[in-house]
Amino acid sequence: MRRSGAQADESLRCSFCRKSQQNAGKLIGSPSDYPKAYICDECISVCASILEDDREQAETIDSDLEAPGANPLLAHPLASQFPTSVERWVEQESLGADGAKEFAEMRATAMRMISGAKSC
Repeated sequence: MRRSGAQADESLRCSFCRKSQQNAGKLIGSPSDYPKAYICDECISVCASILEDDREQAETIDSDLEAPGANPLLAHPLASQFPTSVERWVEQESLGADGAKEFAEMRATAMRMISGAKSC
């Protein structure tokens, strides 16, 4: 009698949901023997759904990012000058110097870029 109870405890179970082999449609074992793990077809479906949702989210994020050149500010003739003016301003600020002149240059460049983009 004790032996039959031990056999019931030894039945294979899904390592995720703990469903027994008798209650799972399909139970798939891990390739390694130690520790041996099992996953049922329902848990596989849940995992596949989670991965698909993540994949769709990543694709949505990628499609939301505009391709370089699609934004008129990136194609603006002053686009390469703007980061240089930002760099000069940050450099002055980090040295503790007065960066007002560099900031004004950066702001003026940005304003020219924006006003040029609005007219496009």
